Amino acid sequence: MARSLPLHPDTIAAAAVRIADAEGLDAVSMRRVAGTLGVSAMALYRHVADRRALLLLMADAAKDFALLPPGVATWQATLEHMADAQWQAFQAHPWLLHIVLTPRRLVNLATPGEVELLLARLRGAGLTEEQGFDCLLGISAAVIGAASITAAAQSGPEQSGPDDHAQWNSGAVARFPLAARFQDQGISSAASRRSLDFVVANFIRGVEQALGQFPGSAMRPVSWKEENATEG
Repeated sequence: MARSLPLHPDTIAAAAVRIADAEGLDAVSMRRVAGTLGVSAMALYRHVADRRALLLLMADAAKDFALLPPGVATWQATLEHMADAQWQAFQAHPWLLHIVLTPRRLVNLATPGEVELLLARLRGAGLTEEQGFDCLLGISAAVIGAASITAAAQSGPEQSGPDDHAQWNSGAVARFPLAARFQDQGISSAASRRSLDFVVANFIRGVEQALGQFPGSAMRPVSWKEENATEG
C-alpha cells in the first residue's frame, strides 16, 4: 500500500487504533502498522520507540472524550461525567481496557489538568486529599470492572466441558430461583451500564450523606474499617 500521509506519531497511532478496533489488540504490531501505512517497520521506529510506546500513543488517540464536564459543575456532576466518559471510551474501544489495566496506566485516561481540577472540586466539597483520591479510584474501578465483565461476556463462549454447568441443573434452579434468574439474564452492555449507574449514584449518595454528618464544619467521612473497629 502506498503511503498517502506523512509519517507522524499521530498518523501511526490512528492506523494502530483502526487495526485494534477491527481485529483486537493482539493484531497490532509495529510490522502490521507499518504495512498498513506502506512503510517499513524501521521507518516506524524513527517515530515510535517500541510497541509499548505505540500502545500509549493509541490510548491517547482513543481518548476522544473530556473526562470532566464543560464549564462549572458540581462535584457530583463531575464524578457522573467521569464515569460516563470512561464507559463510552471502553465501549468504543474495548482493547483500551488491556492498556489501562497494565501497571500505572490508569492516569493516561486523563490529563494532569483534568485530574487536578477533579481533585480540587472534591477538596472544595470538604473531602480530604486522600478521600478525593479514593473517589477518583473508586469510580474508575467501578467503570473498569463493569466494562471488563461486559467485554469478557461479549468476546464469545469458550470451550466448556460437560460438567462445567452441572451446578445449574433443574434441581438447583428450583432451590435457588433468584440465582437462576440472575444466571438467565446474562451480561449485556445495557445491563452492565444499568448496574454501573446504580453503583455510581449510590457511591455519590454515600459521600453526600457523609458530608451532611458534620454541617458547618470540616467533613470527615469514615471508612467501613474505622466505623466497625472495636476497642482492643
